[in-house]
Amino acid sequence: MLVKEAHQLGKVSLGNSKMPGSTFAQDAFQCGVGSKLREVPGSICSQCNMIRIQKMRPDVDKGYKLNQSKWENCNPQDWIDSMVFQINRLYLRTLQPYHRWFDSGDLADYEQLMSIDMVARLTPQIHHWLPSKEYTLLKEYFLRNIPPKNLVIRPSAPMIDGKPSRHYQNTSTVHKKKAPQGFECRARSRGNMCGPCRACWDEDIANVSYPKH
Repeated sequence: MLVKEAHQLGKVSLGNSKMPGSTFAQDAFQCGVGSKLREVPGSICSQCNMIRIQKMRPDVDKGYKLNQSKWENCNPQDWIDSMVFQINRLYLRTLQPYHRWFDSGDLADYEQLMSIDMVARLTPQIHHWLPSKEYTLLKEYFLRNIPPKNLVIRPSAPMIDGKPSRHYQNTSTVHKKKAPQGFECRARSRGNMCGPCRACWDEDIANVSYPKH
């Protein structure tokens, strides 16, 4: 596969300098659960940073929307092949074996979740981290599947200062007025960068708590 051909199915990026390795983003305006939570005061999505960035930066908005539409109009196996090719290629460039799914946006549907599962299985040398608020999709997935060891899925609490779900091994929360629960993300003390920390990708860390920006 050529890079140009792979990008026709969505673009994996090195553009998020805050974290190691590669990322994949979609349109935050099209989040399923997130779109409903944006109308709920006190929810994490009611203060969505990525919505603000998409409004401020038309080039970013265009790229995220393209990734979303390309998924919606592609053959899933072709999308899987494209993601595997791009993630492996960027790993060889950076030597950082880490990939984050959805630094903007969220899962479009169950088929995309299963496709990400397959991408992880086909890239066993890469640590994958998938945060999501698409609880219905995640519930169905965990009832039917055991994730590959290199894929850490973290259902995200919907409310600021909310509790992590008790139904999953790995979760994430956001704290503001209350104390962090579990592992506290310290990126803020490092210029809002991961630095040497890889907690989000670590299945042994049950909950990661992020300070509200």
